Amino acid sequence: MIVDIDALAPNGDGVATRSGRRLAVPFTIPGERVSIRVVDRGRGRAVASLVGILRASPHRIAPRCSHFGIDAKPGVGPCGGCAWQHIAYPAQLRFKTELVDRLVREHVPDAPHVLPTLPATPLDQPWGYRNKVHFVFGNHGSMLTMGHYVRGSRRVIPVVECPVHDERGNAFAFCARDTFAAAGLRAAGDERGTLRSLAIRVGRRTTELMATLVVSHDRDRRVRVATRQLLERTQPTSMHVNVHDRNDAFVFGQTTRHLSGAARMREEVAGASLLMSPTAFFQTNVEAADLLVRLVLAAMSSEGHVLDLYAGSGLFAIPLAAAGHEVLAIEENRAAVADGEAALRLNHAARGRCRLLSRRVEAALPSLRTADAVVLDPPREGCSPSVLRAVFGRLKPRRAVYVSCNPEALARELRPICRYGYRVISLQPVDMFPHTAHIETVAVLQIR
Repeated sequence: MIVDIDALAPNGDGVATRSGRRLAVPFTIPGERVSIRVVDRGRGRAVASLVGILRASPHRIAPRCSHFGIDAKPGVGPCGGCAWQHIAYPAQLRFKTELVDRLVREHVPDAPHVLPTLPATPLDQPWGYRNKVHFVFGNHGSMLTMGHYVRGSRRVIPVVECPVHDERGNAFAFCARDTFAAAGLRAAGDERGTLRSLAIRVGRRTTELMATLVVSHDRDRRVRVATRQLLERTQPTSMHVNVHDRNDAFVFGQTTRHLSGAARMREEVAGASLLMSPTAFFQTNVEAADLLVRLVLAAMSSEGHVLDLYAGSGLFAIPLAAAGHEVLAIEENRAAVADGEAALRLNHAARGRCRLLSRRVEAALPSLRTADAVVLDPPREGCSPSVLRAVFGRLKPRRAVYVSCNPEALARELRPICRYGYRVISLQPVDMFPHTAHIETVAVLQIR
């Protein structure tokens, strides 16, 4: 059928209306007229795929990557990494601003207009921004392959390029693939396979590179021999092996073996030295993380005692402490807390001003009595009602900064926050992931 695309869904797909039914159409842009094929999956669920473009948007461009979209290699399917390489980058930024604005206004109609989305790359070079490089391994006949998952599946598409990755990470990964293939190694999934994925951290403001090979078990001597060969050829700053023996959606397992180099990698963000261990979370795009930290610092310029919730390894806590604030940082991941405590030893200005507490936020909040300001950087699902009630209903800080990676969760939670007596001062999106619909938003809130 032929439809007109009139909006974008939060996941980045174009949206059309046909016979009163809303259809999501990947790889389309508002304003386009397209031909689609609809497959009815039953129970009111339908999947639309793009067949052809009858009227193209002026913002449509040729994608840079050969693995992107409907023109990807026939029979393989499009890579699931990017959703918007067909949209000119300035238009991507505008669409993200409009999406956040629309979602917020559905819940808080009197919120201020969302500020234009800040890019973390040059407008004409939105590439190579991922300082965390991640590939998965697969098997194709007798050949070991490496790549990304096909969109909407767990099938591995072998890749020959990934322009959103830092090129230093790509170079290491492709060398690793060739080394492991030459050693006759296989991906996990068959009886002889052990390799799952390869995660690489590349320093943005340092020259460091930390690699972590994820395997299903650590008993294969061939993996050890091939890894030694890889170390001789590439000489990363540090190398680890992580054992992940379950078939779940998590990247890492519980056991990590340190092979060479430093135990942690160092990065510089907003003038602070931060450390990361191989399996602890750290922002993928360091330039965007720098923007987030500077926005938080600016919002907290007049506050004293700051409570940092979901603190990770101290991305906000350490720069805030270095700026003169007294900070209590709460994070349940013990590895991340250990990284933060190690990083404090590198930041003389933050020493004595920052304390990291390894507890769940929900468990830690009842014992807290006061905070001048609060920073919240929750996981994608957002904050629980109990956290919102404890922070905004009981502690009632003068100012709060909510750093969100999910505008739907942010918009939904702004309504109860405002009911607790707060108003939204500003909403600033930051583009952490060009060519995707993912958006980071910094919301500044103040008590009325």
